[in-house]
Amino acid sequence: MAEFGENVRRAREEMGITQQTLADKLYVTRQAVSRWENGSRYPDLLTAKRLAASLDTSLDELLRDDDMRTYPEVNPVLEYPLHKRVQTALFAAAFVIYLMITIFDVSYNITDVRAFRTGYETAYLIFDAAAYIFISAVLLYGTVKSVKDAVTPRVAAGIMISIVGLNIIGQVTRYLLSLRNLTPIRGSVVAVSVAIDVVFVLSVIWFFYSKKPRRPIPVYVLAGLYILLDLISFVGNLIPLIGTAGLRSYLINGSLGSLGVLIVNILFIYMSAVLYRKRKLAEN
Repeated sequence: MAEFGENVRRAREEMGITQQTLADKLYVTRQAVSRWENGSRYPDLLTAKRLAASLDTSLDELLRDDDMRTYPEVNPVLEYPLHKRVQTALFAAAFVIYLMITIFDVSYNITDVRAFRTGYETAYLIFDAAAYIFISAVLLYGTVKSVKDAVTPRVAAGIMISIVGLNIIGQVTRYLLSLRNLTPIRGSVVAVSVAIDVVFVLSVIWFFYSKKPRRPIPVYVLAGLYILLDLISFVGNLIPLIGTAGLRSYLINGSLGSLGVLIVNILFIYMSAVLYRKRKLAEN
């Protein structure tokens, strides 16, 4: 990366032009040229070709083999404007949905003033509210990073691991809080759910932290599995409520929750697919 930046700076100085002049030729900001030269960012491949032409050199002279292998790891996962807008829209939609879930959850728990609530129930509700707040904060962070064009592979992996890691903590916490009423079947379901989450985290680490173009099939499969399991859970909880007073409330909260799961996992699949394509292009 430093070699690429040094090559750009040297070629620019040999032509006797400033960073601003070069930026004007390429229709980018001077700060963008500065980031290329100090090694903190690459231009996208189309801009890199125009850069080489503007400096009267070849792309091969600017971009060595080591630079090409590093390229997908230091740049944002999604660089093209349309792709970035889709990513930002997914992050923003997921954030708004989880923020609404958080507000509804907290509001319901405050207004649900029953005569008696056990300590276990109170702890369970507090944890749920904290979990929704945390996920909302992570998605807001992702939205801001996406707007700033700063969702690198490691940032994307960190967001995914944070959300799924919280789910692991949630499963274990709920297991401990409901230990007295736990049946072997429910215990087995919790164990399977935690195992799936752990495998997903390992798959994300295996794919996103690798510099090789590994196929993100495990990420696709497990993200799809999350969507399917959530749909089964939604329908399973809906059926007993048909014809009862709780149906309307569940349709609102349950639908929001399922929509949030759907959008988040589509986002996971989308970022994985684009990063894989970038790595393959860098290898060729």
